Amino acid sequence: MEPPGLDPIMANTPLQGLAYAVRTAYGDTFKLAVASGAAKPLLLPWCLLGPFVVPALWLAVPHRRRTWFYRTRWLAMALVVWSNVYHLRYVSSANMACAYAAGLASTWGTILSLNLLVWTRPQFDAARVRRVKKGGDLARVAGSDDADNSNHGQGKLQDARLESTGHEPGGKGAANGDGNGSATGLRTRKILFKSSGKDSSQQQEGYEYIWEPYPSAGGFLERLAWTTDLILSFRGAGWNWSVSSLPRPQIPLQISHGDKVDIVSIPKVSRSGYKRHHTTSEFVRDRLAKVVLLYLVLDFLSVHMVKDPYFILGPDHRGYMLPPHLRNLPPWLLLAYREAFCLAGVYSAIEAVFAVSDLVQYWLASRFYPSRAALFQFASTFGSFEQVLDRGLAGWWGGLWHQTFRMQFSAPATYLVREGYYLRRGTPLASVVAALVSFAQSGVLHASGSLTSVPETRPWRAPAFFFLQMVGVLLQGLAAWLLGGYVREMPRVVRRAGNLVFALGWLYSTAGLFMDDLSSTGLWTVEPVPVSLFRFLGFGFEGDYWWRWDRDHLPKVYIGETWWQTGIAL
Repeated sequence: MEPPGLDPIMANTPLQGLAYAVRTAYGDTFKLAVASGAAKPLLLPWCLLGPFVVPALWLAVPHRRRTWFYRTRWLAMALVVWSNVYHLRYVSSANMACAYAAGLASTWGTILSLNLLVWTRPQFDAARVRRVKKGGDLARVAGSDDADNSNHGQGKLQDARLESTGHEPGGKGAANGDGNGSATGLRTRKILFKSSGKDSSQQQEGYEYIWEPYPSAGGFLERLAWTTDLILSFRGAGWNWSVSSLPRPQIPLQISHGDKVDIVSIPKVSRSGYKRHHTTSEFVRDRLAKVVLLYLVLDFLSVHMVKDPYFILGPDHRGYMLPPHLRNLPPWLLLAYREAFCLAGVYSAIEAVFAVSDLVQYWLASRFYPSRAALFQFASTFGSFEQVLDRGLAGWWGGLWHQTFRMQFSAPATYLVREGYYLRRGTPLASVVAALVSFAQSGVLHASGSLTSVPETRPWRAPAFFFLQMVGVLLQGLAAWLLGGYVREMPRVVRRAGNLVFALGWLYSTAGLFMDDLSSTGLWTVEPVPVSLFRFLGFGFEGDYWWRWDRDHLPKVYIGETWWQTGIAL
């Protein structure tokens, strides 16, 4: 859908109006494609059908005693894939951020559904933390249709965690050992919850936390609430299969309906540096402060990034002159400048989205999902930078970077180990396969965002970037193994310096691929905030107005030819 008149726009538009002109050209191109039938808008609620609704409905039907129904997971999976491929092929948006998100959501829906319908068995193995009143009928709350339901296969699931090299897509798994989620064969005992703020007041008001496996004997809405809670739980927080880098309670090998959750075993900070809050006031202050700060950061970035034509047009359009403040920079410094801005933009956007999401989930979602009332489920989005100092590139991806997709990315390799297909836990081959599968899925996921963008892009860039991250992780791990004796004898400060230099050097050398991909999609032409304080204060181009959102930045009602082609266009 590349606009045919982009080169004249570049030649005839001054830098101060280039971002608006390019964004308008992309939007008009998409609207013409919709009018001709070559493209479809991203519509709510229909864009959620394949990624989330189908797996939630399928999982809401009990199949522990219905072998014939369990086989229909392949039919459900086929429907999910068909819907997501359709969206990848046709759906986009006049809003470049939503256009990119359309591809992410589609492929993420496939990866998520594969994890829930193929690689794991949630009705057999999964259990969530739920808040209930003390002395309530726990059996009724959880629901059980047979005696076998009292012993879930958590041990089987937990033992299948891979000892991989550690990265955001796969991480080190349980072998990485955050020390807060190690399995124990004993029933968790009832322990008084000693804390302060809202958590302690909930205990005084007669609430406690229990494990709730799949409520087979519950009503349809009760089962649907359980499955949607599972699907919408990022990083598995609040579940017995949450990623090991998060602060989490001791997880028993066997979980029965109504077993007490060992709340006091949850550390405030995990070994990967993810932090949780003990009181509501502490949590709310932190998230609100992040929202305000990141609003300003995103505003600052949006003002300054459009002063570099590269972030507007990407690397494939070179018919422009750099502004004076960049013109005399040496190539290596210009690359570092752009990578720093790109990293700041990605980091700030992710952090801001999850800060708002945490507040919404805690205040609103907890009304529908009692499990969301536990503050430990809202750990920080990113880990500690010390992970990079201690583990190098593996620490960047498996500790520092957000772990949103980690469980699903590692699921195929975990499945192969659990079922004994060619891989054995703890072997070098298992680690290599886990890294390869995880980073490959991450590359495909981000390439999908490139595919659904309006401009013509080169979707191979994102997979190439993530493949190189895998190579870097494995190379550093191999070097550490070969030089193990020498490395252990070095002072800690020297080892940390080596890890830092390798990680930052490798990222500097390879991040250009990912940065080129994001810039070519037009993503940085989107206005992230509606009111720009920095433009109001005069830091933008001359004539820039403080109100930034036009019609393409806002949802709108779209009336199609049929009812299933009608909805809220993003």
